[in-house]
Amino acid sequence: MQAAQTHKQKLIWIPFIAYLAFLIFVTLFTHNYYTYGRSSNFVIFSSIRLMLRSGSSVLIVKNIFGNVLLFLPLGFLMSTIIPSKRRFGWQILFAFSISTLIEACQYFFAARIFDIDDILLNTAGSVLGFVIFLLLRFIKRKCVVLYVNGHR
Repeated sequence: MQAAQTHKQKLIWIPFIAYLAFLIFVTLFTHNYYTYGRSSNFVIFSSIRLMLRSGSSVLIVKNIFGNVLLFLPLGFLMSTIIPSKRRFGWQILFAFSISTLIEACQYFFAARIFDIDDILLNTAGSVLGFVIFLLLRFIKRKCVVLYVNGHR
């Protein structure tokens, strides 16, 4: 049983590394048509309000929902890879750190915008991924209990 668990833990690294490669590619190497060059936004909710007021559903989906969905796998996969870090505080700190690092790289290396709202949305996405992980784990445990109790 222990060997099977270790094998499962090793296998989860494959989608995690693939996800990280995708995340780096999307955030640093794709062209963003809404970028105005190197700039920064340190006013929380400023760019979110701007997107919502634009009335452009494409802009809203891409920038608001896109930032949340882009980081959703991070919270889910990190909970799977490092069981000892299945706490909200750690998840928030880790997601905030990774998102801040990406925003800094976008600013310094890709001549794009460092946006505090992106960090907020990315962190929310990662926390949502963590919540989904917790819900699925809870459901799985309940199903196992129901299955075992139903066959006694």
